[in-house]
Amino acid sequence: MPDRVTIINLVWMAVMTAMLATSVVFYMDNAGTASAYGPPISARYHSFGH
Repeated sequence: MPDRVTIINLVWMAVMTAMLATSVVFYMDNAGTASAYGPPISARYHSFGH
């Protein structure tokens, strides 16, 4: 039976791997539909105080 620290490390790595895989799947799903990244070209920036 592994000690408690090893079990915690394995659970932590499993959770982090699942979160990373989920993020990659969501990114791959949204990357194909997005035509451009960042603000649109016609974005207007208001300079407050001027």
